[in-house]
Amino acid sequence: MAALDLRRSATMWLAALTAAALPLGAFANEARDWLERMNKALSERSYDGTFFHTRGGRAESMRIVHRVQEGEVCERLMSLDGSGREFVRRGSEVSYVLPDQEMVLTEERPHTGGLLPTLPRIDDRQAELYEFSPVKKVRLMGRDARFIAMTPRDPFRYGYRVWIDARSHMPLKTELHDAKGEVLERIAFANLVLMRSIPDEAFRLPAGSERYRRVHSRFVRAESGAGARQVWTTARLPQGFRLTQQVEQTLPGTDRPVSHLVFSDGLASVSVFIGAAVTLEAAQQQVGGTQQGAATTLVTVIDGKPAVVVGEVPLRTARMIASQLKAARSAAPNEPRRPGTPATPQAAAPAP
Repeated sequence: MAALDLRRSATMWLAALTAAALPLGAFANEARDWLERMNKALSERSYDGTFFHTRGGRAESMRIVHRVQEGEVCERLMSLDGSGREFVRRGSEVSYVLPDQEMVLTEERPHTGGLLPTLPRIDDRQAELYEFSPVKKVRLMGRDARFIAMTPRDPFRYGYRVWIDARSHMPLKTELHDAKGEVLERIAFANLVLMRSIPDEAFRLPAGSERYRRVHSRFVRAESGAGARQVWTTARLPQGFRLTQQVEQTLPGTDRPVSHLVFSDGLASVSVFIGAAVTLEAAQQQVGGTQQGAATTLVTVIDGKPAVVVGEVPLRTARMIASQLKAARSAAPNEPRRPGTPATPQAAAPAP
């Protein structure tokens, strides 16, 4: 469970910065243009900034340093509130530094990009999922900015608001809100400076971490029986969500790989860890799930196996996805690994 919390923390702290895409339709061409500019700025420019992250009534001050040099992305995300937590990315390797546990968790990510990945292009399929307002000219932090808002058409996803600096195209503030318009998560930059160059020293692990215990998480080809791997399918999903990744991954605390599935509507994403390091009895006793800000965690049982579902989606979305998962078949280990495809997905009716 600790590994899942770490992975969730790494993604949730910055999800609001990457979750501000707008569907096509009225006003969407201009909105999409601004969001694509923001994507490019986040992924291709070097910068150093501090921001406040607010979630569940708690605020945390953080600093991010991002560099793109000769095609390689390096990043460092640091808590400034005394915990000493850091996330350092060098190329495809990401290290999570946790002083309170005297541990450094390292994993190889199966994709390129930084801790602030670029947004996906919005297609016609997603245009049916949200309503959005015209792009507005506003002032924020003494700068000219553009404000973009989107509201979901169903209860399976959150709404988003984003303020983009008109000159640098960097995000100045982002918010996730529920169906009542109440803010669940907010990231607001206090300072953001574009940099010409950033030295390698900025991305070294902090002093003293060399004595910490090193733990590695890796993607593997899980085998069982005659060398097969488990494949999972869904018969029904919340509208717009699709299975985009299905891999086997080892997590700290166990050598046994778990099935890691990712579902996405092109904006929000949900991770499901089947066979996670939680006892079946504990999973059976969990009721309802928990939510902190926009972050949802659901411990449950899927096809007789303990599972953990995490994502920045309403709790009903996590429950819906978990309830529809089932074991499909076993695949030969030499079968090409590719994203899974749901079996005849159908739109789900809103839960009461």
